[in-house]
Amino acid sequence: MRWISTVTQYLIPTLCMVCENPQAKIVCHACRKRIAINRSQIGPSCAVCALPIKPHQSICTQCEKERPAFDRVVYLDLYQEPLRHPLHLLKYQKRLACASGFALLWNTFHQNALNSCDADVLIPVPLSQAKLAARGFNQAWEIAKQLDLPNSVKRAPNLVICQRANAAQASLSRANRTASMQERFILKADAVTVIRNRHILIVDDVLTTGSTIHSLATTLKQSGAKRVTAWTMFRTPPWRA
Repeated sequence: MRWISTVTQYLIPTLCMVCENPQAKIVCHACRKRIAINRSQIGPSCAVCALPIKPHQSICTQCEKERPAFDRVVYLDLYQEPLRHPLHLLKYQKRLACASGFALLWNTFHQNALNSCDADVLIPVPLSQAKLAARGFNQAWEIAKQLDLPNSVKRAPNLVICQRANAAQASLSRANRTASMQERFILKADAVTVIRNRHILIVDDVLTTGSTIHSLATTLKQSGAKRVTAWTMFRTPPWRA
């Protein structure tokens, strides 16, 4: 029963993934308020890739020059504290509870995006077999499966295969990242019928240059996807890319 779950939260508190103080929820009220303030200070962003733009623009210069394969990016916060550390805990120390925390934050701050979501299929950005074996889980899927999406959105974590492991994207230049993504993703044999003429929602943890989701969106559109939207927990500012 729901009341049992509520009582248990307060009798057996957890640690806030941000400040690590004992709390009833994985992200405490004070930290959610701090994150809300950070989000309120983010200026206008490109309607396609979500990079910062000037007030008179709607699309950044790069997207005007060459549109990426994806149609839109929505993100939770810039790649900064206080949330960068919990992401590292999730990815590198296997703190799976942090995935619940990121889903909680998305469900809190992106209620409109969730309620108005018209995607047909959700696909987390897949890891290579080597990275998946080493980590033991796909952090994008651990977050994605806890998002409060409409029941009409089919969650499909196994439609796409990442063919090979690449060097860590953070260690590569923008040009090298783009080159390393070429033909990285392939669809499973039965995936085409699922994505053809559909709106696909990609979920990832960090978007830096956009090379990964561009490559995945390219694969999806070449196989008949009508539209591709990307939801990512973090957007890396261009001065850090």
